[in-house]
Amino acid sequence: MLRCMAIARRKMAGISRIDQPEKRTHGYFVRLARKGKIYPAFFGDKSHGGKRRALKAAQEHYQQLLRKHGRISRKEWAQMVRRKGTSGIVGVRKVTVTKTYWEAHWSPRPNVHRKKRFSVQEYGAEKAKALAIAARMKGLRSMVEWRTGAA
Repeated sequence: MLRCMAIARRKMAGISRIDQPEKRTHGYFVRLARKGKIYPAFFGDKSHGGKRRALKAAQEHYQQLLRKHGRISRKEWAQMVRRKGTSGIVGVRKVTVTKTYWEAHWSPRPNVHRKKRFSVQEYGAEKAKALAIAARMKGLRSMVEWRTGAA
């Protein structure tokens, strides 16, 4: 059961279903991003002869994009700048629970997540942030490599 779900999820990576009856828009949207550039495409049900054919065309197009632009490594994915970051360093953030911490995140291997916190009260703000950055860099070096088609 889980294997079937993983295969189905992999076939739908980079592909989203869009149904907007008010605009008479029904189909699949494909998007792949590489090096700051986005490669979008839309596959409408009507123009492709139905929902199944539109999905098949979207999946084929996504595979063509992957062949052309390549897959990205786990390290590349882990270092990709996202909108949420406030520290200036991917995988390092400031957290306030009952105390304030600088926290480092990384994934040494697929489906395993690690984090390490450094107290601002104990180390001071600058040193806690520096320790979190060092922990993140050490965590990145420990990552097991594999390639993904994600974003």
